[in-house]
Amino acid sequence: MEFRIHGSVDIRREGQMLIADIGGPWNAELIDHYRLCMSRPVREVSADGGWGLILVIHGAALCPPDALEGIRRGVIEHAEKWQRRCTSYVIAPDVAGYHVMDRLWRSLYAGVMPLEIFETLDAAQVWTARQLELADGLAG
Repeated sequence: MEFRIHGSVDIRREGQMLIADIGGPWNAELIDHYRLCMSRPVREVSADGGWGLILVIHGAALCPPDALEGIRRGVIEHAEKWQRRCTSYVIAPDVAGYHVMDRLWRSLYAGVMPLEIFETLDAAQVWTARQLELADGLAG
């Protein structure tokens, strides 16, 4: 049974960073919708080399286990096929569920790519730019 999408997504590109604003809580259907929305920007940014993803979470940082499975599949696919080098999450202190989800996200990315969680977009952008510099240094 398929459910209607819970949550929202908006994606923009800034240089070699994709920034996805995600409104939660979300479900597996939103993750499927997110992956569809990401397909064109991912192709475009990866054509220019390695890139980083910043996920800005609003509302609630909560999702069910089937959504987590979809996230993990996307992380692996982006790393293996589309040159994604790192991921950062931006979660303000007032976002519900942060302390519940942060360890789950860390386990999703473990062994695949660097992940960090920040309270501000500026901090996430600085960290992501540095990770991309480091990845370019290793590739070059």
